[in-house]
Amino acid sequence: MAEEKLDFSRRLLVWGNLALLGWVFLSFFSVLFYNFLYGWVYLVFLAFMIYAVLRRLGCSSCYKCKACTSGFGRLAGAFFGRGYVKKASVGNRIGLVAFVYVLLFVLPTVLLSASFLSSVSYVEVSIFTCLLAVTVYSLTTLFKRSTANKKF
Repeated sequence: MAEEKLDFSRRLLVWGNLALLGWVFLSFFSVLFYNFLYGWVYLVFLAFMIYAVLRRLGCSSCYKCKACTSGFGRLAGAFFGRGYVKKASVGNRIGLVAFVYVLLFVLPTVLLSASFLSSVSYVEVSIFTCLLAVTVYSLTTLFKRSTANKKF
C-alpha cells in the first residue's frame, strides 16, 4: 500500500497563505489598538510562530507532498484546507495549531475588547468583524469534505 501524498492546489496555496497573512495582520492591528509596543512584539512573535516554527514542523519530511511547497502548502492546508488535506497538513501537531488559533483569534479579541472600553471606533469594529469572519471560515473548513485526490 502506497502512502497518500498531499497535493495542494495552486488556488489553496496562494489564497490560503494570503488569507493567513491577512489574519496575522488583523490580529496585529487588534493588539496594536490595545498597546503600540505590545502590537509590534506580538507581530514578530506571531510571524515567528507561524512562518518559522509551524511551517518548519509541518514540513519535516518532504516526501509526503506531490510538489514541494516548502511548508507553505501545509500552512494553507492546516488553516484553510478541507477534510483530509486539513488533517494531514498538520499531522500530530494539532495542539500547536490550536495554540496558534488562540494567538490569532482569542488573544487579539480579548485585547481589542479591552480597548473598546476606552473608546469604540469604526476601524476597531471593522477589524473585529473581519477577524471573526476569517476565524469562522477557517473553523468551518474542518467539517467540509476533502477536495484532495487520494491515491492508494
